[in-house]
Amino acid sequence: MRIRTGFLWAAAVLSLVVQWGCAPTLTVNDKTYYVLTKDEEQILVKEARRLLIAPSKALTKEEVRVVQTAEPEVKIRYIADRTGEAKIIWTTPEKIITLHFGGKLLSDTMGWSLETEKRMPDVLKFIPPSK
Repeated sequence: MRIRTGFLWAAAVLSLVVQWGCAPTLTVNDKTYYVLTKDEEQILVKEARRLLIAPSKALTKEEVRVVQTAEPEVKIRYIADRTGEAKIIWTTPEKIITLHFGGKLLSDTMGWSLETEKRMPDVLKFIPPSK
């Protein structure tokens, strides 16, 4: 039984080391950071949806439906390994909904805030009348 437990523990540690070693990286200004995988970015999007769908007066029922069904734009700016600011952005006909995450991403200490802004109407191009 002791050998089996030791083997399982070693296998778990090895898989963690392999996973960390294969983690994606990003190099900016000669600094290389470990970044979130695509699957982890999707976990961040799920967390944003969970926070936005909670009952509040910030979003209308239609906006909640958009958040649940539409794929958002994901922007992440890293300042250290898996640490930085992430923006999850949904655009509805009426407003732009942005959930900001900050700090060590996907950790218990990660902070978040909500920003909504009215969309500006599309700018029409003025064409002067011909002479």
